[in-house]
Amino acid sequence: MIKDHFIFDMDGVLIDSEPAHQQIFKKVFEELNLEFSLSYHHTLVGMAAVPMWEKIRSDFNIQTNARELMNFHKEFMYVAIKELDIQVVPDVLPLLDRLQEMGIKMSLASSSAEKLIQHFVDKFNIRSKFDFLVSGESLTRSKPYPDIFLKVADLYNKKPDHFIVVEDSNNGVRAAKAAQMTCLGYNNPNSGQQDLSQADAIVSSFAQLNQEKLKQLTGV
Repeated sequence: MIKDHFIFDMDGVLIDSEPAHQQIFKKVFEELNLEFSLSYHHTLVGMAAVPMWEKIRSDFNIQTNARELMNFHKEFMYVAIKELDIQVVPDVLPLLDRLQEMGIKMSLASSSAEKLIQHFVDKFNIRSKFDFLVSGESLTRSKPYPDIFLKVADLYNKKPDHFIVVEDSNNGVRAAKAAQMTCLGYNNPNSGQQDLSQADAIVSSFAQLNQEKLKQLTGV
């Protein structure tokens, strides 16, 4: 089966934003008088906003509605994210170029809010690389459920076995496999000690994905 469609996660795969999200979460937790830890934050990586705050609300026995908590977090984040130095993940831009040259279709599927997705694809001038930009905030279920990846497949009107998903989180890998798609795990140290063992292949640098390796993965 030729796998001629790639789906990229955004945070930790296209942009190295997890340290920034960590800083913002720490400040938000302090404002809410919640105990912050890196290990707990790593369990949230890859989740969309509402399910994430439902989890936090349950874990910390918070009475405030999850959407109110989410809105507080978003307002805080939209201000802070523009002030932080967030860059693209090393070697990912040449990878996008190689895939485009091979005729591979590409889309972005992220649990981040649509506003953030739009901000970063414009900031790094990569909007034209992707056919579709899909945000998890438009879906009822978040990663590790497969809904966001299946939505991309529906947009292309293609079966899941045509797709390779690139993910850096345990939640994302589980979602890709639940969607019955091939998953390429990217081991980003800034994303914490994520369990990517369910991925079909794992790389620690996108420079490893030369044209020969990509041909092996895709069959193109």
